[in-house]
Amino acid sequence: MSPLARTSPASLRAALRRTPKQVRGFGLHPLKEHTAHHNMPFTYDNRRKFATRYAGAAATFFMIPFIAVGYQLRKSGGAA
Repeated sequence: MSPLARTSPASLRAALRRTPKQVRGFGLHPLKEHTAHHNMPFTYDNRRKFATRYAGAAATFFMIPFIAVGYQLRKSGGAA
């Protein structure tokens, strides 16, 4: 038997009467209105600042494997 079939009709009606503000969100963040283009966990209102941070993070993440290889070669005494 499915869980919906076991639920009483009275509790289903009560759930349908709730307004969205009465519905509790899961997790640490409260429920917010989802509007178009506001679903990112960061803001990019200042595009120059966002581009600078994005380029810095991308360059850092790109360099990590090369730094690790250089460290391992230097540690083992191999030719760099």
